Amino acid sequence: MKIPPTSKPLSRRPRLFSWVSTLAMLAGGLWTAQADWAQWRGPAFNGSTAETNLPTAWNATNQVVWKTALPGPSAATPVVSGGWVFLLAADEQSKEVSALGVDASNGKILWRESLGADQKISGSYDLASPSPVTDGTNVWFLAGNGRLKAFTRAGRALWQRDLSADYGEFAANFGYCSSPLLYAGRLYVQALHKNGSYFLALDPASGKTLWKQERPTDATEQSRESYATPYPFERPGHREILLVGGECLTGHDPVTGQELWRWWFTPEDRQKLQHNVPTPVGCGDLVYVIRPEHRPLYAVRAGGTGKLGTEALAWIWPTNRSWIATPLVYQNRLYVMQEQERELACLEPQTGRVIWQHKLGVNAQLQASPLGADGKIFCVSLSGEVVILAAGDEYREVARTRFADDGQCRSTLVADHGQIYLRTGKNLYCFGGKAD
Repeated sequence: MKIPPTSKPLSRRPRLFSWVSTLAMLAGGLWTAQADWAQWRGPAFNGSTAETNLPTAWNATNQVVWKTALPGPSAATPVVSGGWVFLLAADEQSKEVSALGVDASNGKILWRESLGADQKISGSYDLASPSPVTDGTNVWFLAGNGRLKAFTRAGRALWQRDLSADYGEFAANFGYCSSPLLYAGRLYVQALHKNGSYFLALDPASGKTLWKQERPTDATEQSRESYATPYPFERPGHREILLVGGECLTGHDPVTGQELWRWWFTPEDRQKLQHNVPTPVGCGDLVYVIRPEHRPLYAVRAGGTGKLGTEALAWIWPTNRSWIATPLVYQNRLYVMQEQERELACLEPQTGRVIWQHKLGVNAQLQASPLGADGKIFCVSLSGEVVILAAGDEYREVARTRFADDGQCRSTLVADHGQIYLRTGKNLYCFGGKAD
C-alpha cells in the first residue's frame, strides 16, 4: 500500500459539518433512500446512492438480468426512472446521435430518436457524451452538436432547440460533453468554450430560455473549455449552482443566474491547456474542485460575494493526479480516481488527510467516475475491468471481473432499485438477483 504525503491544511478554525443534512437537502429535499438515478451523478448529485442489496458476483454471464446491444458507443451515463432507462448513443450506422428509451424490465429498446449528425473528434470522442436527465415523466437529451430535445418517457416529442444555432457553435476541442442539470424547476445548460461562455436556464415544459448569464474569463485557448456539468450546492438557507472552467470556480443564483462569487485557481498562471473535465462536488460547507493537467485538488469554502481569495481555501491536496473522473463523496469520505496511475485515493473531506491510496490492479486507465452504493465503491476501467471495494478507512477488495472485447467503458456505473447498470462500448447490461 502506498501512502502519499498528507494534504496541506490551510486553516485550523473549526467548522460545522453535517454530511447527512447536506445530502437530505439536495434536490430540493426530494432525496430518498431509493431515489431514481435520474441525472448523471445520481440522486445526491455526488455519485452516491442509499441503494442496498446490490449484486457483486456479476460478470458477462452471471447475475445478468438482460443485455442489450447498442447502436454505438458513448461516454453518456444511463439514467433510470419509472421503469425506463434513457441514454445517448453515437449511432454507427446512421452516423447520428441517437436518443434511446429502454424498458428497464427486459432491456428492449422501445424508441429511438435522432438528435442530428454525429462527428468523431480527436479519436474516440463523439457528440453523444452528455448524459440525459429525467423527472420520471419526461426526459431531456442534449447532444454535443447543440441539439436539445424533450420527450415523454414513451418517446413522444415535446419540443426541441438548436442551442448552437441560437447562441453560437459548441466549440470544444474534444467535443461538448457537459450534461444538462434538472434542478429547482429549471433545466440548466452550461456552455464554457472558445466561442464565448454562458450559463443558460430553460423552462423544462416548453424549452423557452428563462435567462442567459454570460460568464467571462481571461483564460485563453483550451483553458476556456469545460467538460464539467453544473453542480447544485446547498447549505442551510442557501442554494447556488457551481460552474468550473476558464481557470475559475463560480457560484450562481439558481433563480437569476447571477454570478455570486468567483474563486480563481491559484496561482494564477493562465496556461493554454487547462480545460476542466471533473465536475465539482460538495460535502458539508466545502466544495472540491480539481485543477487540470494533473494538478492539485482544492477544498474551497463556497459562498461569500465577489472575488474570493486564499481565505476561501480550506486545504489543498498537492499530489493529486486526477484529470478526468469526478470525485465521489460517500459515507463521509472523498474518493478521488487517479486515472493514469490506475489508483483510487480515500481522503477525509474536512481536512484533506489521505487515509489510503492504492493501485486497483487494472490494465487500462480509469476514466469513468466511481459509484458509491451499498457500502461499496464501484470502479470500471476503459477496457471493462470492474473492481468493487469496501467503502471505509481500509483498502479491501470485494470482487472484480472483466468484460473483454466489449468496447471502451467510459460511462459511470449506475445503481437503481437493487440493480446495477453497466454501459460498455457495445452493450448495456443490467445485473441483479442471486448469483449462480
